[in-house]
Amino acid sequence: MNLFTNTVLKFLSIVSLIAQVLCAFAGLMLLFAAGALLLVPNGVKKQLLQYVTVNSNTNPSVWFLVLSCLVALAIIACLFIIMYALHKMIGNIYEQDFFVSQNLTYLKLILISITSFTILQFISQLFFAKLHAYNVSDIFSDSSPGLIGNILLLAIIYTLYVVFKYGISLQDDSNNVI
Repeated sequence: MNLFTNTVLKFLSIVSLIAQVLCAFAGLMLLFAAGALLLVPNGVKKQLLQYVTVNSNTNPSVWFLVLSCLVALAIIACLFIIMYALHKMIGNIYEQDFFVSQNLTYLKLILISITSFTILQFISQLFFAKLHAYNVSDIFSDSSPGLIGNILLLAIIYTLYVVFKYGISLQDDSNNVI
């Protein structure tokens, strides 16, 4: 591989590692927030809930908010798994192990995680709709085009999965001939 490719692969490896750390930190903060909603006294709980209901006319229950935190935690877990598998796959490609069964396993893991992410994001949109809260996050889209984008991403990753699967079978045939 040339210098540019090696540099890009190292950069992507570092970025995916940083993303894993950020996802882990965000997951811990969500666990802390969910625990705080359950453990704080009622007076403090009412003050916390007023921040949730600033832009909406609904008064959500604590259990609804804890469930929302758990869905968000599952979304972050999916993102962590995607970054983990991507980091491992980039490492294999950097070592010039392209068509190995590990890469196929990592692609399958990414495919499952993105599917779960898409479903969980749709559930999260339903929660936001119930609260009449819109545009609450710049990170996760709350619109149909974002959902369609995720479905297109799934199609692209599935195509890569099929290509890698075929590449592995060709590599096995090539190894058996030699």
